[in-house]
Amino acid sequence: MSPRTPGALRLATAGIAIVGVCFGMARYGYGLLLPDARREFGLSAALLGAVATASYVAYLAATGLTGALTARAGARRTAIAAGLIAATGMAIAGLSRAPAAFVVGVLIAGASAGLAFAPFADAARAVPAAGRSRVVAAISCGTGYGVALAAPIAILAGASWRSAWLAFAVAALAATWWAARVLPRGDRAGADRGRAWRTVLCRRSLPLLAGAVLIGVGSSAYWTFAVDYLAEAGALSATAGRGFLGVVGIASILATLSGDLLGRLGAALAFRLAATTEAGALVLLALGPASFAAAIASGVLFGAAYNAVLAIQAIWGTHLFASRPSLGIAAVMAANGAGFVIGPLCAGLLAGPLGLGAVLVLAAGLVAGAGLLAPREALVPR
Repeated sequence: MSPRTPGALRLATAGIAIVGVCFGMARYGYGLLLPDARREFGLSAALLGAVATASYVAYLAATGLTGALTARAGARRTAIAAGLIAATGMAIAGLSRAPAAFVVGVLIAGASAGLAFAPFADAARAVPAAGRSRVVAAISCGTGYGVALAAPIAILAGASWRSAWLAFAVAALAATWWAARVLPRGDRAGADRGRAWRTVLCRRSLPLLAGAVLIGVGSSAYWTFAVDYLAEAGALSATAGRGFLGVVGIASILATLSGDLLGRLGAALAFRLAATTEAGALVLLALGPASFAAAIASGVLFGAAYNAVLAIQAIWGTHLFASRPSLGIAAVMAANGAGFVIGPLCAGLLAGPLGLGAVLVLAAGLVAGAGLLAPREALVPR
């Protein structure tokens, strides 16, 4: 291993930090702080869904550029850009005094997540093959670490939800500094820039990308509306709802073991088990929103299962595109992001006539359907 090559642990911590602030705070902070912002600005459920969708559109656009950007600028610069964009967007949201400024901040912050994960997939090529899947799985769980940190910050902020956004921005700057320290300079991939996306869209990748879309659609209803749903049902106050998402985040960290799970159960069984568990968590929340015990059980199951699904899909993407892992990750994130674009808008529109409980049950069906699109090949070295 070259002296300029980051060690596996340092690389994992840098990836967890950037993914944590870009996903767990910049992207999912919207749902975490939604009840207070909704009350202050008088936003309807349909409008909230539209704002979430617009944030995911920004994320999807950034994801579409990630493969080429990482090839041209290198993993280090791309990761730094992700952290700085997250900090900027969250600072704008925290300083907003009008709905328009708040929406602009949410859109900028949401875009940062599109650049966060893929650069570390290329950097992970320097890690020995036996430990690479563990590093990728750990980084993919950065969302859980980010949410686990964001929730207590939001609880301490209380009704001062803008202060929480500003604290998130400071965390993003700290994560950016650490990534800049860890990732080596001059790490451009450079190859096959022009035909990158044509390479991704092939028969082998179809089950992976289709499943990622379904997971995105189904999971987005939970991330966007779970806290609001529990608050309206009376199971949790707005403050306790933030604690609920902290539980989700802490449970997400369990998915760090996804690489080991692949080795023990095989890729297909591990993926189906994770998708089925996530679907069960959605149904449990839908049927028991007034029960504190059901809410906590749902949060634990969802956090662990959702991130296990993403981790396995991320490892699958790097396996399919071993020469350009960042491209495989970007493809998975783009497909997942497309689902997140569709999901909140549809959930917001259906929530009025059907209710959020029914919407969550429909979302569970989509997640269970994604479980049928499991990988057929082994994803870890024997």
